[in-house]
Amino acid sequence: MFVHTSSDLAYAISANPAVLQLPLVTTLDVILARGLLAFVTDALVAVILLVGFDAFGVGAAPHYFLGVLLALGVCWLLGMACGILNAVINVFFKSWDKFWVQLMRILYFISGIFYVPETMPDWVRNILAWNPILQAIDWFRVSFFEGYHPYWLDRSGLALLALLTFVLALAVERALRPRLYEPS
Repeated sequence: MFVHTSSDLAYAISANPAVLQLPLVTTLDVILARGLLAFVTDALVAVILLVGFDAFGVGAAPHYFLGVLLALGVCWLLGMACGILNAVINVFFKSWDKFWVQLMRILYFISGIFYVPETMPDWVRNILAWNPILQAIDWFRVSFFEGYHPYWLDRSGLALLALLTFVLALAVERALRPRLYEPS
């Protein structure tokens, strides 16, 4: 959810010049619409996969459904915040998206997707726990699996980071809005 949303929004402004020529449409409107599309797409894919797993007899129901929704919501909000910043930065630095992709690869590999952080040595896990994507994935795991209780999980810290980053992204977009799109 985070990677797709934050990466897809990088092109929201540059890919929609025709829509931005409409007087009532702002760059933020285009960015938010694209972010909502990313959320709906990822949510539908997740539902289809979970229903498919269940249809084949693989128990895929979460232990705490509200926790899964909250984890996905906070992860999406953080993705939106980074995506708004990506869209703004990409207007001024055309190669920004290439840098972002590389950064996401690094964060993705150290986020606990391919391993459970509980199996890592404490000193490594304490460093990796600063990765907000790892926090989001562990929040999702806690909500999905009843017996998983990582002591390093900080739900409120992740939610606060997502909210503050989102407010910062909105402020940056608003401050730079007159320079973000200039019709040709």
